[in-house]
Amino acid sequence: QDPKCRAWVWGPVDATQPALGPPRSCWLKTFEPGTGLTRIARTGLTSGEPFRRAPQDSMFCFSLTQPTGYELGLLSLQHQERTGIFGCDEYAVYSNKVIEVAPAVITAVVSTDLKCDTGGEFKTALNTDIFMAVWTKVIQGGRYRYNDWTAKVDPDSVFFPQRLLSVVSVYHADASEPRGVYLNNCKFGLHGPLEVFSKFAVSTWAAGSAKCVQHFDTLCSGPCLWGEDMFIDQCLEKVLLVKRLNVWSLLSEAHCDSPDWQECKSGAVAFHPFKHEDEYRTCMENAGVIAVAP
Repeated sequence: QDPKCRAWVWGPVDATQPALGPPRSCWLKTFEPGTGLTRIARTGLTSGEPFRRAPQDSMFCFSLTQPTGYELGLLSLQHQERTGIFGCDEYAVYSNKVIEVAPAVITAVVSTDLKCDTGGEFKTALNTDIFMAVWTKVIQGGRYRYNDWTAKVDPDSVFFPQRLLSVVSVYHADASEPRGVYLNNCKFGLHGPLEVFSKFAVSTWAAGSAKCVQHFDTLCSGPCLWGEDMFIDQCLEKVLLVKRLNVWSLLSEAHCDSPDWQECKSGAVAFHPFKHEDEYRTCMENAGVIAVAP
């Protein structure tokens, strides 16, 4: 009950720091009010925060990043500005290698090489297998169960979590249905830059994704040549019968025929794509989320 108790550490005594206590001790920690914890890998230690009930409409947000290239710079910028996934209640970054994408922000490793072909009817990235591996990691981690909403966000999406909070606040009844709800962001179908699912929708996906693979492999006489966004959209709505709500204020992007996506002034929750850090920052400035640089 002591409000100063903000974190705990459990593990064996470190020989270089004998003051920590006897072997396999638990230490209670405090830190400055208003600051948060970050992940630092240290063999043999387990740590965390005391359990506290999350606020209503809490969000777990995650991104997948390539181990090299522009995405790492974009994620570092988002962390610096405390926006994007780093403005959510909980966040995670996945890659196929252990990378420090920002100070003390370490990727969780997924078992995939992150390489895919382009093809299919819509000439999109055929990345379903990659994201099936990512979702396996998300589900194994289990943090979605402690939050009301889960958002998958591409690193080149200029994403404003506070705007998403305003959107989901009107869908409590839908989110509480046994199969949950997910939000469709484009007139052409769900697009991958921002995908939003209620907690129960993720649980339904976790329990039924294998059924969807079998269903669509039969339908397409082999793997359907779809991107991950189309696969999960078809799976949730057509096979697992999860409620799908159209929310056009979620995403403004080139591939959804949004005429003003580059201006970032429409009030959308996310704008896509912005692959250069200066353009990404300008979008945040135009949206009024960060101050214009002098």
